[in-house]
Amino acid sequence: MKKIMMMVAVALMTAMNVNAQNENLRNELSLSYGVGSLAQFGDGLGEGIGLIFSNKEYDDGFILGPISMEYFHHFNNPRLAVGGLLTYSKWDSDVLNRSSHEKVGEIKRNFFSVMPSIKYYWINKNNFGLYSKAAAGVGFLTNKSKNFELGTSKDETNTYFMFQASFIGAEFGGKFRGFVELGVGDQGFLQAGVRYKF
Repeated sequence: MKKIMMMVAVALMTAMNVNAQNENLRNELSLSYGVGSLAQFGDGLGEGIGLIFSNKEYDDGFILGPISMEYFHHFNNPRLAVGGLLTYSKWDSDVLNRSSHEKVGEIKRNFFSVMPSIKYYWINKNNFGLYSKAAAGVGFLTNKSKNFELGTSKDETNTYFMFQASFIGAEFGGKFRGFVELGVGDQGFLQAGVRYKF
């Protein structure tokens, strides 16, 4: 009986120690990959409209991202965190003559965004979290294009308002967690990644 009581006491102290450690984890660092970002959607829409008014078509050779890195800090409220995020997307297209299907140019695009953000945990347990997130900031699009027919090239950089609204996110694990989010914005309508809490 004493052994059982001793084992229960040790188990309770260990559990209380783990809870105390997790409550003191105020920082989060995340890395994720998403699909269906607004930047990619807007670029595809622009290409589609351009096809109507020209004899050109686009062949996407390479698409990457959005890849995101996030940092959040919890102050005195374990449910509320503030931080920021960086995203990166890249997509390259060959420009083809619609009639002959010959390559007549190419476009290389890189999209970066920087956004302050806020996150609220609806459920914040030791091994599970359910949350919503909002972010808004600025996006930078660098566009390098070549026209082989004219022998010209063009480099331009544009800035845009950018945002992310993740309606629901779920995370699983201890200090290292996997997570998924559903939303709309520069990180995509679906993203998944890993998170480290410290």
